[in-house]
Amino acid sequence: MINPQPAQGIANMLTFDIEEWFHANYDGVLPDRSKGSGFRTHMDTLLRLCRETGCKATFFILGCIGEDYPDVVKAIAREGHDVASHGYGHELAYKQTIGEFKADVKKSIDILEDLTGTKVLGYRAPSWSIVESNLHYLEVLVELGMRYDASIFPVKTFLYGIPHAPTWIHKPVVNGRELDLYEIPMSVMRIAGRNIGYSGGFYFRFFPKWVIKRAIHAANRRGSSSIVYLHPREVDAREHRLDLPFKENFIHYYNVQGTPAKLEDIMRSFRFTSIAEHLKDNFDENAKLTLTAELVR
Repeated sequence: MINPQPAQGIANMLTFDIEEWFHANYDGVLPDRSKGSGFRTHMDTLLRLCRETGCKATFFILGCIGEDYPDVVKAIAREGHDVASHGYGHELAYKQTIGEFKADVKKSIDILEDLTGTKVLGYRAPSWSIVESNLHYLEVLVELGMRYDASIFPVKTFLYGIPHAPTWIHKPVVNGRELDLYEIPMSVMRIAGRNIGYSGGFYFRFFPKWVIKRAIHAANRRGSSSIVYLHPREVDAREHRLDLPFKENFIHYYNVQGTPAKLEDIMRSFRFTSIAEHLKDNFDENAKLTLTAELVR
């Protein structure tokens, strides 16, 4: 376990996975992309909330979003947020060969760096698709010059998860070697002996606000930071929806209508920063110097 240096107060980490309403990983689901999208409106909402609450965030952006909405990516960077990679086209990493994975991530990095003029430091796999079977794909991120990964969810679901993964920021060991890469696992709480998410996506929409606040407070009292994550589509109940079976529809859309107000309240109730800033402020001096240099390029 990596021990962060002492800090005044605890800053949590705010993250958004930047994709369209039709980006998902369900077999046999073919969305009608001709319906259009409220993407720009959703992004205006997220950036406005960040400005009004004084929060900084990491935006994990698909490469294809950079191609379709270059002005949005530039606005994210211009407002001082951390621009990171979500891959190019929202393909599950564990369904790609390692060569396909490397090409996919590099394509996204090239697009985002060309738009922002700054180095992309981090990556999050679509649908948390770094799992035990492809954990060695993290070596590719090191080869590509990444400084952190945020792809591992220490839970077990039908789609993703490594339930016994470390729940703290650490440098993962792959093939017997510690990687020069920080792993930022998704936040979990323990219920009935199991890890359960509470602060992002379905979990954020499912649990009452008081449960989320209590879990964040508990983590902060232990000296740990919580991570919040959401998607642009989750701040607009009017956005188009995928035609999904009952279980998947419940997971994908439950309580979307309550998300904007809940998100704003959480953002006003706690300190939030980006992953890159958190690492720069809290970890070893070499990492601080490296990350600072890369952030200002």
